Amino acid sequence: MDGRRKWPGAGASAFPCPPDLSAQEAPAFWAADACGFVTILDAAPDRFKGRSAISLIAPLRMIAEQKLRSGHHMVLSDGQMLHRLCLLTGLNERSLAFVIPCDQLASVRLSASAVLNCPPVDFGSGEPAGLLIPTEFQRQRLELLCDILDLAVISDGVRLTSHELACQRIYPGMTIGRGAEWKSSSQRRRTQRLIGEARAMMNSGYRALLAGGEGRQKQSR
Repeated sequence: MDGRRKWPGAGASAFPCPPDLSAQEAPAFWAADACGFVTILDAAPDRFKGRSAISLIAPLRMIAEQKLRSGHHMVLSDGQMLHRLCLLTGLNERSLAFVIPCDQLASVRLSASAVLNCPPVDFGSGEPAGLLIPTEFQRQRLELLCDILDLAVISDGVRLTSHELACQRIYPGMTIGRGAEWKSSSQRRRTQRLIGEARAMMNSGYRALLAGGEGRQKQSR
């Protein structure tokens, strides 16, 4: 054993990025087949004129990069948002082409490619348009599910019981004690349901998050 923390089930590594750093400091790399927000680029056919890899990334700030057999993976910032790239050709002056596989994430990939090529802005909200931005409710729920995983599912220490989890994270200040009152309570049922949702997200549900709204709709059909 190497002592490193592992995800149980079908999850990947325990931490695809350092857990103590922010997403801006150490963004995760996502597989392009699972995440429609990863823009795939390759060399354009001969006689096509367009932007090269060098000119495309020149105005952007490199946050992280990694070269793998699957391509040159980069996370770049334009000062407003992050762009995730999978470059299948070299960093040279040859014109590029966006690669849009004909899969269920095609519309998400088209939006991500359009934003990278010429970032549109929703002047009403001040946010880049065309890509999924979670609502405050969605952010809070995701944080809750991640906390449940840390506290009651994959804790390095002693895992909290469902009652302890409810008291500490889901229902702070809850006065329902253990025993029959807790077992028959709606708070226990909701706590158990949230634990199940957190496990499902850990094992494979994270792929639906990466797919964005379009991917979630098609996966649920």
